[in-house]
Amino acid sequence: MEIFIYFLAYIFGHILTAPIVGRVFYGKNIFAEGSGNPGARNAGRSFGKKGFLLVLIGDMLKAILICWIADYLKMDLIQQSIVLLLVILGHMYPILYRFKGGKGVASFLGGMLYIVPLTTLSLVVTFLICYPITKSFTKAGLIGISLTPIFTFFIYHNFYASIIIFFIIILIVLKHKE
Repeated sequence: MEIFIYFLAYIFGHILTAPIVGRVFYGKNIFAEGSGNPGARNAGRSFGKKGFLLVLIGDMLKAILICWIADYLKMDLIQQSIVLLLVILGHMYPILYRFKGGKGVASFLGGMLYIVPLTTLSLVVTFLICYPITKSFTKAGLIGISLTPIFTFFIYHNFYASIIIFFIIILIVLKHKE
C-alpha cells in the first residue's frame, strides 16, 4: 500500500494549478506568460491577485490532500514526509509538462501545514521577521523555509523526517537558482 501512495503522491504533483487557472479563467497559457513558470508568483504577475490566490490554494490543497490520505492510512511522520517529497518532485518535474514544473513552494507549504503545523507556524513567524529586514519576499521565504528542518527536529523530535524535509529544502533552493 505504501508504494501505491508514494506513486500516487508523485502523480498528484503533476496537477499544476497554474496552467488550469490560466486556461479556464484567463484563456492564457501560463508557460507563455511572465517568467513562464507554472507557479503562484508568476500567476500573480500574469493574472493578478485572484490568479495568485487560486494557484497558491490549488497547489497547497493537492499536497494537503495526499498527506491527508497518507495520514488516514496510518502512515507515520517519516512516511508522510516522503509523500510530501514525492508530491513536490511531481510538481517540480512533471512528465506531462516535459519536466518543466513549478518551484514547489506552495505544495511544500500545504504539505507542511498538514503534517507539521507547528513547524509551518514557525516558518511564517520567521518570514514575518525577515521580510522587513530583507525587503524581499523570496529571500525572507527562503530563510523561513531553510529553517524548517531545524524547527521540525526541535518541535517533533523526528530526525529522519527532518532529514527528508532538509532534502526538500535543497530541491526548492536549487529550483530557485535555475
